[in-house]
Amino acid sequence: MNSQNSSPWVLRFALFGIPVSIQPISWIVLALLGGAMGANDGNDLLQVAVFVVAGMLCLLVHEFGHALVGRAGGALVEGIEIAGMGGTTSFATLPRRRAGYFFTVLAGPLSSLLLGVVLGLCFGLQIGNVWAGVRYACIMPWQSVLPMELQQQIVLGLYAHPMPHLLQQAYMVGMLICFWWSLFNLLPLFPLDGGKLLGSLLNNYLIPCVLGLVVCAGLCIWAVVDGQWFNVMILGYLGFINWQYLKVFYARRRG
Repeated sequence: MNSQNSSPWVLRFALFGIPVSIQPISWIVLALLGGAMGANDGNDLLQVAVFVVAGMLCLLVHEFGHALVGRAGGALVEGIEIAGMGGTTSFATLPRRRAGYFFTVLAGPLSSLLLGVVLGLCFGLQIGNVWAGVRYACIMPWQSVLPMELQQQIVLGLYAHPMPHLLQQAYMVGMLICFWWSLFNLLPLFPLDGGKLLGSLLNNYLIPCVLGLVVCAGLCIWAVVDGQWFNVMILGYLGFINWQYLKVFYARRRG
């Protein structure tokens, strides 16, 4: 939750009285995550564009969750910046109470998770099965290990009613991004919100650093075994950040 930059390529605007800046690299990273490298035709590029818009919306809702709840708790918000794979909300002053800081951090992932639920419900209402979209978003990553009967039940519910393909893609991608990015952000490691929440809850930031290294190592091994090399790089980077945080907090404690 810090920063701000000045460049002619940065998109700037204000919402709810909060300045927002979107760095060009964020669009590039989202496009790569959305499969831009493998796009072969206009339809593929359209799907990448849907992913980029959904991803940016998720990031903005997440950061505004931090900013608005922080401001309600007495914090002075400087602005929001979206850069690289995520965003930061800068505060000139934090909420006066520790509970205020805790809920300011928690508000980010909860806001984007709520957006995912809303998209899922809207999708379900359009196909006549209100919870189908939410159920699909929840089980999508585990389809290969779920009972075939359950998979068929949900997929049939999703496609029982006609819907424009682009709208269907927008709903699907939006639901999955909001659900799973939010849950990933709650993992107990830095710089994710989960590490900050655990540190605030325990009033001890060394424990989340150590736990974060363990979590990163475990997930990294799983990603190597599964051949997910992009995820290996991300997890390795997160592990490095946790190691840096660990050194800083350890030095502060000794000092």
